[in-house]
Parts: sequence; C-alpha cells; structure tokens
Amino acid sequence: MTPRYKLRTLLILLAILPPLLWLGWTKYEAWRAEQARQDAVEAERARRKALDDLIELTTWQTRVQVLSEPPVTPMRPREVDVRKLTRPQ
Repeated sequence: MTPRYKLRTLLILLAILPPLLWLGWTKYEAWRAEQARQDAVEAERARRKALDDLIELTTWQTRVQVLSEPPVTPMRPREVDVRKLTRPQ
C-alpha cells in the first residue's frame, strides 16, 4: 500500500469517525439518563411500599390492641389498683 492510499484512508476515517462517535455518545447519554430515571422511580416505589407496609402493620397492631382490651362500661369499670389509692386528709 502506498503512502498516498494510507493518507486517503486516514482522511476518510478522520471525516467519518467524529460524527459516528458523537452520535454514539449522545445515544449513550440518553440511555444513561433513562436508566437513572428508572432507578429513581423504582426507589420511590420501594419507599412507598415500605411506608405502606409500615402503616398497615401499625394499623393492624392498633386494631389488635384495641380489640384485646375489654370494653369500659358503667357495668364493668376499669380495675383500680387499691394500693395506689390514698385516704382523704
């Protein structure tokens, strides 16, 4: 191969390669931005699910606690600890 053809090949590559690299880089940046957006959406979904699970657990524990206590009625007042009562002076 003569130097003339080597130089011609080099000039062709210098004319074609930069636009191809620029196009590839812009596609990569768009893909990377989309991946970051999807990761943020997935993190938000996980955070909301954890919060919903916590609310459900707290609500469930409150229901169990309320249902396990006997109701306070005039016929059945709360038990009073006699040792804590004091005499009037």
